[in-house]
Amino acid sequence: MLLPYTMFHHSICQTCLKKITSITLRRYSVKTNNTKWKSKNVRQAFLDFFCQKHDHQFVKSSSVIPGKGEGTYFTNAGMNQFKPIFLGATQDHSELQAYKRVANSQKCVRVGGKHNDLDDVGRDYTHHTFFEMLGSWSFGDYFKQEACSMALNLLVGVYGLPLERLYFTYFGGDPSQELKPDLECREIWRELGVPEAHILPYGMEDNFWDMGDTGPCGPCTEIHYDHLGSRDAGILVNTGLQEVVEIWNIVFMQYNRLGAGHLVPLPSHHVDTGMGLERICAVLQGTRSNYNTDLFLPIFDAIHKETGIGEYGDKVGSADTHGLDTAYRIIADHTRMATVCVSDGLLPGRLDLQNRLRMVLDRALHQCHQVLRVEPGLLPKLVQPIIDSLGDPFPEVSQHASKTQEILMEAEDRYLLMYSDGRKNFEKLMRKNPELKSVNGETLWRLRDGWFGHPMSPYYIEILASQFGLSIARNDMEDLSSAGQQVPIEAEVQYPCFTAELLNELSSREVPPTDDDLKYVPAILKFNEFPTVTSTISCLVDDGNKLSERVNVGDRVGVIVGKTQFYAEKGGQVGDVGFITSETGEIEVKDTQCSQGHILHVGIVTRGHMEKGQELKLDIDPDHRVGCMRNHTATHLLNAALHHVLGSEVKQRGSHVSPGKLTFDFSCSVDVNIDDIYRIESMVWSWLGKGDRIVVERELTPLKHALQLEGIVYLENAVYPDHVYVVTVRDPGTQQVISRELCGGTHVTNSEEIEDFCITSLTGHTSAVKSVVCLTGRHAVKAKHKAVQTEQMYKDLITELKSNEVNLDKCLQLQKEINAVLGRAVLPKLVKDDLKQKMDSLGTDINTLINKHAFMILEKELTRRMDEPGSDIIVHSFTVKVLPKLNKMMKKLSVRRPLILVVQATNNTNAYVCVPKHSPITSDTLVQELCKMVQGQVTQQEENYTVITVKGDNFDMFLEAANRVQANYITEKTSATKN
Repeated sequence: MLLPYTMFHHSICQTCLKKITSITLRRYSVKTNNTKWKSKNVRQAFLDFFCQKHDHQFVKSSSVIPGKGEGTYFTNAGMNQFKPIFLGATQDHSELQAYKRVANSQKCVRVGGKHNDLDDVGRDYTHHTFFEMLGSWSFGDYFKQEACSMALNLLVGVYGLPLERLYFTYFGGDPSQELKPDLECREIWRELGVPEAHILPYGMEDNFWDMGDTGPCGPCTEIHYDHLGSRDAGILVNTGLQEVVEIWNIVFMQYNRLGAGHLVPLPSHHVDTGMGLERICAVLQGTRSNYNTDLFLPIFDAIHKETGIGEYGDKVGSADTHGLDTAYRIIADHTRMATVCVSDGLLPGRLDLQNRLRMVLDRALHQCHQVLRVEPGLLPKLVQPIIDSLGDPFPEVSQHASKTQEILMEAEDRYLLMYSDGRKNFEKLMRKNPELKSVNGETLWRLRDGWFGHPMSPYYIEILASQFGLSIARNDMEDLSSAGQQVPIEAEVQYPCFTAELLNELSSREVPPTDDDLKYVPAILKFNEFPTVTSTISCLVDDGNKLSERVNVGDRVGVIVGKTQFYAEKGGQVGDVGFITSETGEIEVKDTQCSQGHILHVGIVTRGHMEKGQELKLDIDPDHRVGCMRNHTATHLLNAALHHVLGSEVKQRGSHVSPGKLTFDFSCSVDVNIDDIYRIESMVWSWLGKGDRIVVERELTPLKHALQLEGIVYLENAVYPDHVYVVTVRDPGTQQVISRELCGGTHVTNSEEIEDFCITSLTGHTSAVKSVVCLTGRHAVKAKHKAVQTEQMYKDLITELKSNEVNLDKCLQLQKEINAVLGRAVLPKLVKDDLKQKMDSLGTDINTLINKHAFMILEKELTRRMDEPGSDIIVHSFTVKVLPKLNKMMKKLSVRRPLILVVQATNNTNAYVCVPKHSPITSDTLVQELCKMVQGQVTQQEENYTVITVKGDNFDMFLEAANRVQANYITEKTSATKN
């Protein structure tokens, strides 16, 4: 009976659904909002129910911006911050390890990735880019019975929803994966008094939840609400109709997926629930529209008040004749999302999440200016009603109100500029192609790359093409949007790594954690000496991530030992490399990783073999470690200098510390100019210049105490254990604290050991998120030495240019060498930028010299050959600007011979073919023939010659064609003379 019923639900005719919908909607009317259940009351009632009545611990919402290593999409579900618990990957002493029952309201954003609702937002009543997820969790505590009972008690007993309007789904099984129906869940709902007809089975797609191809997973039960009531709406569940909506999902994590079709029971069962605040508010406030609630109506009122346009009418589709209500919804939703994102530290920018935020703001601004046609400045005025709604549960929204308004104003200025530039591009395109009906292929790429005046993003191209009545093929648009995002990656050699399966295996075999406290033992930098550590092999891992008793030469392996001094990758610092040796073999360690207290030394067996239980010696590569230590301490000094120079709003967004360099990403709304870079670099140098008087201290302290320290710096989105290391850089003489950060990395003991420092690049000068790259130690010394050499070459070039007898070849060689260094070498940014500017200004002078020299040779050559019989092709390199001068010279010499002069531009992108009009060869015939041969086109008509532009790629082809033309002419001329 089960399977046919499930099939019946999924095979219902869509035409019938539309008929049912049209009938029911005619008797549906929006009820007056229930004043008792304002959104803040709905949220508070949920938290009070779980935290006060059922002993759940309240956990504040995590940021919508994922932490380092958590992916490139926004936080899109309430369970994101608890993933380490589900995966069994919590850090030692982490707060997560103490969680048993928790509840919260999580800020979520869905723009990109698996859950991308952007295109639906505003088009219906239920989709949003930002939403709140009310959630409750049990980590190895209660399970199905308690979870279902609490959910029903809250919905019916607290919120007062009629039971007859609720429908409950459960997992109906999947024979292909040997999964039986979750009859336990069905029986629980029966025992709780749910009518049989309201308990419905569904398959894997609707009622089985998993985290990915591997990892924790399990069946789920959903609760759906019928907005109409007084009918059997079971047939409408999971059909996508907005009158029967899912309001709550309860996931029972009881399996671990080890691979395709392979599920094993988890040692501990978990419960993960989620209920969207927007949907439950709509239900409790008597409307099927999430937007017709107090979460959005105050924002709509502000839009109406500020613009004077018609009031919001809650219409969708064809009923929304002029798109007014759709614009209301998009503007309100997108501004809510932007306000939350900015308050969490995200700013619009060019990459990843910053670019997604910019895209969402552009969509909102498009509705403001192109649909509602309102004056600039609307979005900042919507921030206050959003704060009134979200400020209490999320105080950061209120704290960053002014900053948010400022960012929204800047976004609008940019939008107006980009839109104006884009219109100019399309106007130019249409002037050249008045009959154009569609934009595709090469034209799309030219628009993007700025061929018509200004580069354009795919978003603006699509918007403006529509406004100019031009169509774009969907596949062409997708190709344009995805261009450059997918870079082919060569197959990498597979080394062992931590996986859920490996961690489960280590746990089941009770492999003890690794003692790695020795990683903090300082070195004598003068000799780069680090202690050798003796330990025992706890286990060996092969390249298939399976435990092994023995590994042999050539094998790629992972080694876990009892104790080690190797630093495992963490906090942006790369893992140590080095060697592990025993009596029978040697392993070259290429990386070091950690998880759940285990340290995995990853590498390749270079000699002999090794076996589990063997004694061995571990030695880290001293140069690698010292480079990381210097760069990590310099990262802290750089962060401090950025705050001093650019202000307190500087926020670290990530860092990468390797032996060769450090990269530091930070957000800051102000532009960074060359003077700022000079001040930042000088400030770090002032601390280095004080040598060993600036000391670096490390202290292990409770997290709560550390967070109360004055001036402490930490990553807002990071999850820290209950005891953390505080790294302080101070001047012991004055006791001035230069830097104080939570950090588990390795550091030098004083600033003198950093030796040298320079900034080599800064990207995103004017964007929200910037990235700075720096060098220390011998790498900085090398870069500065190269800079001195390059500056000397520049001085030599200037000297040569000012001499009475200029050596053109020497000038060209120096120019080539300097530009090569500036293009490839790593130099201090201040020097590199200065030299680039100087070389750019010299470009005109050098080109003038080149042209003068070339003219002199050419004039001599033409004068010598002017009266000689025969035919020639003469090739010379000039800049394009010399063509008028050529015209005068050819007129002066009265060139009448069959000569083709090729002027090849110095940038090698085009060749300009000059065909004398007085040549015995019929110019028109010659021009026509050459254009046809090399796909060239006439671009200029001068008094004494015609100019054909030939693409640089076709230059060799042109020379061959010209030779043939000349040869034919000579043959024809000779034959005519004989006859």
